Amino acid sequence: MKKVSQEKKGDIVIVSIEGDIEFDDSIQLNELFGTIIKDGHPKIVLDLQTCNYIDSSGIGALVEGLKSTQKANGDLRLCNLNDDFQEILMMTRIIKYFQIFNSVEDAVKSF
Repeated sequence: MKKVSQEKKGDIVIVSIEGDIEFDDSIQLNELFGTIIKDGHPKIVLDLQTCNYIDSSGIGALVEGLKSTQKANGDLRLCNLNDDFQEILMMTRIIKYFQIFNSVEDAVKSF
């Protein structure tokens, strides 16, 4: 990941990722999800508009983030997936566990 930014909208945290999600990034992503949840914000929208690729460790971080948010009575929702990213999630069959939206606004409204 080249850059990660956060924005709060009410009790929802929007995390925007710029760049690919690979092994080293998955550790950082897990830590970020943990911190956000500990701060009392288990509702997270992950904006992946500028993310083109995710490896298996990155997928693991998404699944772990989903489980952690749900355990804290929240959820991890994905938005702005490009076709390549969506295809990776479909091939690995984890797409069925996530709610996916076309925009940040739609994802935020869904909570």
